[in-house]
Amino acid sequence: MQPGWWFEDAVAGQEMAHPLARTIGVDEHVWLAWISANASDVHGNADRAASGAFGRPVVLGALTAAVVIGLAAPTDHGRPAAPGIAGWHSIRLGQPVFAGDTLRAVSAIHASRPAEGGGWVDRTIRGLSQRNAVVVTIEERCFAAARTDTPTGDRFGQRIVDTTPRSR
Repeated sequence: MQPGWWFEDAVAGQEMAHPLARTIGVDEHVWLAWISANASDVHGNADRAASGAFGRPVVLGALTAAVVIGLAAPTDHGRPAAPGIAGWHSIRLGQPVFAGDTLRAVSAIHASRPAEGGGWVDRTIRGLSQRNAVVVTIEERCFAAARTDTPTGDRFGQRIVDTTPRSR
């Protein structure tokens, strides 16, 4: 079974601990620094980074965010892409990540709105290291498929609650 979660799992006001974790390897970190033309010694020069603030190379924030977003992704279970555009509202880096660190993700669900085939979910994803340090915080709206093909995504009688302030 593909990892991930369904629209019905996104209950406003609750947290969702995503089950997978991922260890960042030295090679993938250095590779991303090279292909993204990030020439900073703090990321790719172990000798120079050893005398820096962290005493060793720091993993690129882009890799940290990408891994955490992937860990927290809803299942697509082979279904077509979302019917519309979602996106990240903000990505904030917290504590540094180093090669060998293991990341996991927890989502705080703010709102869920049904749509055809699933629904839209507003959430904050926290990426945590093995030391439980918050390494990245991501605010996003994403589409999650429903377990069933019902347009409301409330097969189990779940009440859909929108807690988003109506300031817009």
